Amino acid sequence: MLNIVDITEDNIEEFLSIVPGQYLSDIGREYIRGVAGVDSDTKEPCGAVIWEVHNLEQEHEDNKAEILWFSAQNEENAGVLLEVFDIMTGDEDVRSSYFEIENLSDEETAALENAGFFIETIEGTEVYVTVEEIGKLDIAKKKPENYVKSLSEISSIQFKAGIMNSVFHERYGLLEDLPFLPMSWFDSDLSCCVMTDDKVAGLLLVHLIKPALYRVELLFSEQLDAAINVLNMLRFSINAAKEKCFPEEEILIRRHNRTVTELCKKLFPDKKGKKVIRGIR
Repeated sequence: MLNIVDITEDNIEEFLSIVPGQYLSDIGREYIRGVAGVDSDTKEPCGAVIWEVHNLEQEHEDNKAEILWFSAQNEENAGVLLEVFDIMTGDEDVRSSYFEIENLSDEETAALENAGFFIETIEGTEVYVTVEEIGKLDIAKKKPENYVKSLSEISSIQFKAGIMNSVFHERYGLLEDLPFLPMSWFDSDLSCCVMTDDKVAGLLLVHLIKPALYRVELLFSEQLDAAINVLNMLRFSINAAKEKCFPEEEILIRRHNRTVTELCKKLFPDKKGKKVIRGIR
């Protein structure tokens, strides 16, 4: 028999054997949810699903659930976990669900299809580039302007004001819980900002997902001189990565909208996303 347990900040260590740490570390964030299945006899975890609820604060958008991690020892356990997922997302009025996952077993795939997901293999939205590769970009050959500062050079009050400025302009990047995240959640060296009259007028925020893998979370600049500011923040972050990281360490860029997709294509025209399994219902 499978017992269902909520994954919380207090018990995440119990599930390190079945869920990668990069997903467990997000437990406790505002819109992240997770449950695990535990064998009632052995008391061992045997499956888990972790997801993020989108659009909870958006009055005119349907709520969506993005499955970030899904695993189960067999199809029966997978089915039980998905039933719990349906109940919990239903409680939050989620109207649709989706995922992009690199690997699924036949049993997990069957359970997802039985739960109503249409599944196909596609090129993923995420592109991985090494520090060595970004260091060779033409934009990295010039120094950034002095008005670009690392997060370590500004106060938490200035940072929070910059975040609220970005939110005011409806720019959240990958982070719907952006207003709730502390400055310490972002890498203080690779992340940077544009300072104008002691105020943050632009942000490039980077988060260390796991050792040797960073993700660009937000790239925002106010309309005045936006293109120049973005260019200088990219220069700053690239040069900081060259100084701090080994050449083989990677930066993850999620092509979540047209602007990022076009920028990524311009900077890395030969880069493709990994093959992933996408599910939608």
